[in-house]
Amino acid sequence: MKSLRSVILQRIIIVAIISFLLSAAFTFYYYKTILVKQMIHEDETKLSQTVRQLEYMSDDIAKFSFSLIISEQLQSFYKTFDQLDTFGQFALIQDSLDYLDENKGLRKEVSSFALLLPDRRVFWSEARNDQYFSERLKEDWYQNFVQSGQQHAFTEPHDMILTSNTVEQGKIISFIVTVTDIEQPGRRIGELILNLDYSSFESLLDFGSADFEGVLWMNDAGYLLYEKDNPSSGISLTPSLLQAASERQKDGISSVQGGYMLVDRFESINWKLVTFISQASLMERGRIVIYLLGVFSLTSTTLILLLMMPAIFRITRPIMRLYHAMNAVSSGKLHTSVNIKTGDELEKLGQGFNRMTNQLQVHLEESIRHEKDKRELELELVLSKLNPHFVYNTLNAVIYMARKQGNDDIVLMVGSFIRLLQDAVKMDGVQSLIPLREELDLLRDYIAIQSFRYIDMFEVEWHVQEQAYECLVPRNFLQPFVENAIFHGICPKDLPGTLRISAAVSSTALILRIEDDGIGIEEDQLATIWDKENQKKNSGLRHIGLSHTRKRIEHLFGGQATMRIDSLLDQGTTVTVELPKLLPHN
Repeated sequence: MKSLRSVILQRIIIVAIISFLLSAAFTFYYYKTILVKQMIHEDETKLSQTVRQLEYMSDDIAKFSFSLIISEQLQSFYKTFDQLDTFGQFALIQDSLDYLDENKGLRKEVSSFALLLPDRRVFWSEARNDQYFSERLKEDWYQNFVQSGQQHAFTEPHDMILTSNTVEQGKIISFIVTVTDIEQPGRRIGELILNLDYSSFESLLDFGSADFEGVLWMNDAGYLLYEKDNPSSGISLTPSLLQAASERQKDGISSVQGGYMLVDRFESINWKLVTFISQASLMERGRIVIYLLGVFSLTSTTLILLLMMPAIFRITRPIMRLYHAMNAVSSGKLHTSVNIKTGDELEKLGQGFNRMTNQLQVHLEESIRHEKDKRELELELVLSKLNPHFVYNTLNAVIYMARKQGNDDIVLMVGSFIRLLQDAVKMDGVQSLIPLREELDLLRDYIAIQSFRYIDMFEVEWHVQEQAYECLVPRNFLQPFVENAIFHGICPKDLPGTLRISAAVSSTALILRIEDDGIGIEEDQLATIWDKENQKKNSGLRHIGLSHTRKRIEHLFGGQATMRIDSLLDQGTTVTVELPKLLPHN
């Protein structure tokens, strides 16, 4: 017999094959007609943004240099330098280069400055009396500017020492601007050269060209300022891009072999960026088409419904049986069961339903027993209540007579007894919780009464952490342990003993200990101590034994609480109780 999984799998395979053929045909059509054009347009927008950012940078550098050449300091330098003596010239050079260095921080791209007089004497800000920069003016980058006849321009990248303090060379792009006399427009008096850190341009281009396989940055003379090849291909695209860019003067999108070329030109200066996008990268970027997925999903769903009808009927019949059986269980018929013989997962589901109903009956019986135990505990507390009206009047009369006769011990003992009675008649129910502070106050009253009964037989040591006082514990929870420690531990040894009561708090629990140095408990008795029921009455109070105390803890906290008794003969007994840490605001 075939399983339900195999039947569904066969039909899903048939649907997947048909859907794949349909989606492949549609994907090819959508890719060729719409998607390629959309992706190229997005790349054109990215390229334009990069061009605008470069253009803004170049415009800011140009405006910065123009503001410098019209400054009083530089105008004075170019016009008065040759009229001064040697000392005056040295001071003027010092002041002018200091002025440029002070303005250097306004543009992070600027690495150094150079002041060039008409007779080609040059003063470099990094080595003011050195001939190093004069030798650099013989290189192509400066000579090309001179031959162009332009008033200001950016040069192609060139290598030079970055600072006079190191011999390390770096790549520089220089911006050269002709200085004219602002009082006599048209009169050329020198040149200002701004040496710009090439990495500022390179980082901007690296970020802006992250999605392109090949990128070229060219100036108006056709010199290559920046290039980037696809590192994954291992083939340099620069020669083919240069050839394609030189053959096509028109900006925009052009179809070239293996892909598309995008060209964008700067408005203020005749720079241009040339990028290349291959067909392979377009195919990779466009392989996930949302519209295709929608059509594929719709088609697959329709076919699945048509092909899966027999399997659906095979599933729904047993499910209807389970549905009617669950309705019967919800109406109270817990003995309901189903008989499903399909030989697959539905049969296991029916077996699981039958196990569930059986477990539900067991849990219900346990709940009934639990509720019965709860009622018995409530009855124990109800039976422990006394009619307080007559008792209070009688005890108050005793206190009045004791005070009149000056017997303070009777006043203290009866006052403690009244407070215990007041706590006993509070109708808060079995599950009422009180702060440990209140529980210890009641316990002190109980111990005070017993100290009058067993004079000088025991003393009490208290070790309670401050944080433990506000933790919640069941009402009258500690008294049975203290009672057993006094009556069955300390008193039988006929010697004075010590009772230690401690409370500590961890991150999740409240730990309580009641220790005595009495006669201890024999090992065979210790194993059965929780089963004993002591219904004796002491000092007019109804005693609730250890077994009842344990039932209360299990009822209130379940498995979150633990109780343990450790004892050694002739050495004493220790009761350790660990409760969950509960605070009043919880």
